[in-house]
Amino acid sequence: MRLIDLGALYLIAGLACAVALYRRAPERSIARIWSALAAVPLWPLWAPIAWTARPDSAAPASTSDGLTELRAALHDISKCVVQTPLEHVLRHEVIETILNEAERVATRKAQLARLLAREEFQLGRAQAELETLEHRQAASRVQASARLHLENLRRLHHIVARDERALEELLSLVTALRTEVVVVLLSGSSVQPVDDIVSELWAHLEGLRQASGASANA
Repeated sequence: MRLIDLGALYLIAGLACAVALYRRAPERSIARIWSALAAVPLWPLWAPIAWTARPDSAAPASTSDGLTELRAALHDISKCVVQTPLEHVLRHEVIETILNEAERVATRKAQLARLLAREEFQLGRAQAELETLEHRQAASRVQASARLHLENLRRLHHIVARDERALEELLSLVTALRTEVVVVLLSGSSVQPVDDIVSELWAHLEGLRQASGASANA
């Protein structure tokens, strides 16, 4: 097949992707048009990212744990690096490890959040009960139990808040990694920035594991 024929096929594929992406958009705006047009010359890289992005109208009411966004970003990265110089840096095992750790933290956070939503685990209620016992001068053992209950609730709330921050930071790193991967593949620049972000991701994951171990042993 001649070079001109290959070029024509490449252009046709890009135009087809652009039309499909534009029709998929929930609204017709300038931003959507530019996003679709970007797929014409760069469709092998841009189209997978744009196609896997969730339309605004389909966004869930709450994405506080960032797990859906993180999973989509990792999926984009995994697709982009196939048969590229970055494939050895971002192996399937690396992507799976990041996702598994994020899912573990998100699951624990969700379980704790459900537990702490119950009336008997409300901080305000536990604090009020302790104050009532102190006011009534209840037995020392009873007051000590109420005080321990309150302290444990505070620790659990702290773990939920910590997991929330950890997931936000992990999502930020993965999002930066996805952008850097696209830049490196399009520009042919050094893979060092990708290595740096991956190293930071590993450090973050190790911190999560250590924090989890400390919580379990406390």
